[in-house]
Amino acid sequence: MKFTFSMLLLSFALLARGQSGKYDLVISHAEILDVKSGEILNDQTLLIKDGKIVNMMNSSKKITGKKNIDAHGRLITPGFIDTHIHPTDVFGDYEKAPEYLAQDSLEYLRHKLSNAYLPYGTTTALILGQPEKWLTPILDWQKHPDPQYTDFYTSGAALISDEERTPYIGHAELENPEKAKVKILEYYRLGIKHIKLYYRIRRPEAEAVLKTADSLGMIAYGHIGDFGTRHLHIEDALKMGLTNYEHLVTLGTGILTEKEYRQFETEFAANYGTADTESRVLEMFIEAFSYIDQHEKHKMEALIDSLASRHATFSTTIHRIYAQFQPTYFTQPADKLLTAAQLKRCKDNFAILMKYAKLMRDKGIQLRIGTDGVKGGQSLISELMIMTQYGFSVADVFKIATYNGAEAIGIANQVGAIEKGKQADLIIWDKNPFEDSANFNATKTIIKNGVEYKN
Repeated sequence: MKFTFSMLLLSFALLARGQSGKYDLVISHAEILDVKSGEILNDQTLLIKDGKIVNMMNSSKKITGKKNIDAHGRLITPGFIDTHIHPTDVFGDYEKAPEYLAQDSLEYLRHKLSNAYLPYGTTTALILGQPEKWLTPILDWQKHPDPQYTDFYTSGAALISDEERTPYIGHAELENPEKAKVKILEYYRLGIKHIKLYYRIRRPEAEAVLKTADSLGMIAYGHIGDFGTRHLHIEDALKMGLTNYEHLVTLGTGILTEKEYRQFETEFAANYGTADTESRVLEMFIEAFSYIDQHEKHKMEALIDSLASRHATFSTTIHRIYAQFQPTYFTQPADKLLTAAQLKRCKDNFAILMKYAKLMRDKGIQLRIGTDGVKGGQSLISELMIMTQYGFSVADVFKIATYNGAEAIGIANQVGAIEKGKQADLIIWDKNPFEDSANFNATKTIIKNGVEYKN
């Protein structure tokens, strides 16, 4: 059969039609950040189908999909991952919290929770403590992700040992090691893969939790090292095998002996008075870094070396501290009673905290974002801006906010980087943060599971 020019045109048309229907989304002429290396790949095209990245190639080859976005040279990064949130910050805390999440309100509640994160680029979040009576719907959300919602993982309640006072709604009491083992098995059967220990857990229950969770392949996290010496310390937990820790500020108070802690309390009172408000308690956390830097620097450095040798990870939670005494892009200082001397002291203490945070990064400890507060999506953006202000590079910050979090949650094979086969959770930046860190707050297009998010 003779092959005519018309047949050739028809063949090209059919080929183009086939290519057009092959991909759900094609993003062309993009600058792609490789968060692992910090390298930016120029003029790239992303091919996305069924919510996953099928391929990435140079934009010199024109390919069309069912939906097409020309990035016009804009930066594209992975979606953010927040490794420490609480739904109580959105649904209500203490007396405002509902006993159950009402069945006829679940879609509204899921939207409300997600709306605190997804519009700001947080595509994945780990809940580290929630009321157990909320577990059923949140686990259902975890099992059935939706492109218009943040992906939520949950650890269940934060685990503490039994105590005389009535426990907080997001805590679960463990009366003894046997009950601790039973609780972890219960969570495992529900499909929970993450466990959180709170600092008010005793050694026997902590050991039972960690041993049981490890045997089941669950990942454990610990808010360890708050004020006083009667609670479990980071060094103790590290010896038990715990490698994921919450909140950089706990490093300071968590290594003091009883004698050191009393001396520290005296110094704090001389500068601030009693720690009888939330603001004063948060300021006490960073004051501990000043005390340690003057008196126990060797002890801090030794602990950081131990954490690094065990490949530990640490969540950040720095916005919540910084916002007590300094304005951020969306908040004013929470503590309006600070004197000029106290304000300067807070600034100096925070700088010491960030000095140790950089030392941790340099030693190989994986920092990851954990906002642990209200307005989590905005707080995450604030954390990125604060880190760059204190000497972290923009490339460092992007890795901390994406890949490091994915690794710590155990989902780095699914999200956290822009790679073939991974979920298409992306941020297209209207203004490039590499040019100005203030651009972290710039408008952006969110792609969730390969679908453009519409707020």
